[in-house]
Amino acid sequence: MFIVGVLLIMVYKTIDNIAQITSAISQFFSVISPLLYGILFAYFIYIPHRAVEKLFSWTKWEFTSKHARGLSTITIFLLLLLIVAFILSFVLPILFQSIVDLANSVPGYISSILEFFDNLPPDSIWVSLNIPETLRNSSGDIMNRLINPAGIEQAARGVINFAGGIFSLIMGLVISLYILLERDRIAGFFMRLNMAVFRNETRRNRAIKYLSQINKVLFTFIASKGLDSLINFAVATAVLLIFKVPYALLLGLIAGLFNFIPYLGSIISAILISIITLITSDLSTAVPVMVALLIFNQLDGNYIEPRIMKSSLKISPILVIIAVVIGGAYFGIVGMFLAVPISVIIKQVLLEYMTTAEQKEQNFKRRKTDIPQAQDQNPSEP
Repeated sequence: MFIVGVLLIMVYKTIDNIAQITSAISQFFSVISPLLYGILFAYFIYIPHRAVEKLFSWTKWEFTSKHARGLSTITIFLLLLLIVAFILSFVLPILFQSIVDLANSVPGYISSILEFFDNLPPDSIWVSLNIPETLRNSSGDIMNRLINPAGIEQAARGVINFAGGIFSLIMGLVISLYILLERDRIAGFFMRLNMAVFRNETRRNRAIKYLSQINKVLFTFIASKGLDSLINFAVATAVLLIFKVPYALLLGLIAGLFNFIPYLGSIISAILISIITLITSDLSTAVPVMVALLIFNQLDGNYIEPRIMKSSLKISPILVIIAVVIGGAYFGIVGMFLAVPISVIIKQVLLEYMTTAEQKEQNFKRRKTDIPQAQDQNPSEP
């Protein structure tokens, strides 16, 4: 009863201080964000890094085959520098210009929407929803927040946070290269740590099995989803450019990022892109864009993504929805992206634990049934 009382008090205090706890967790993750980015990039870069390492190891020169991993790390680092330089020189200016143009065009788009609703008949269902008044109030609140000193201060903090995020990304790239270069030593360290913590061989093997499953889930999700998101970004951008939709690169980036959310991400991005296309262009452009994106999403979900992943995450859509909602509510966009692999890891660990418990129960029952049978086989005494 004392233990139950302590647990109830702990649960109550956790719920009562959930805001402070989530804030502390978010601050901790922001501090170690370069390391997290490094692990993320290491999973994503591992496939090309391993391919380049094999190419160097197959060469006839002894120096290249002996230092294949170091040469592959240098090669990947130079390729990443070229990619980052290309993004900073060409892609980011286009994205920034698209964001600025879209922000400047928002008042005009709102006026067009209000004009559309004002021309509707009085008995229309859209008029009863009071959408025009809501838009007028929302646009006024946005302009007041941007004009007053608090809005300016918030915008300045946003710029500082963006600069800090860029620095964390760059540090993450450097850390990822060191992780790939020293991955054997890192794996050896964790093996030694496992042997030091778990003296029992069964628990030691179980811990290795859990870590292997977690590593497989993370690799499957991050590397495969990353490649599939690049494909989604390229296809969505190409479709938008074909239909001459404004801000095609920015909208294509939205499609690529939302693709990290299984089941829901591609549908949300298609609807969001279609709405923005409807606002920035017209209905005759938005409808074919939405149809093309939905057709590609079906093709991607049923053919392209399974070929890339090779093994499914085996997660229920209901669990995906719950994980995305909880992760987004407490940790924002990052929580939505990370909620799915974390929930898959928890599910794998629980399933493995239940399977082990069931096997122990079956073995125990089998031993209990085997003992009387063995006694019956013994000849009775005269």
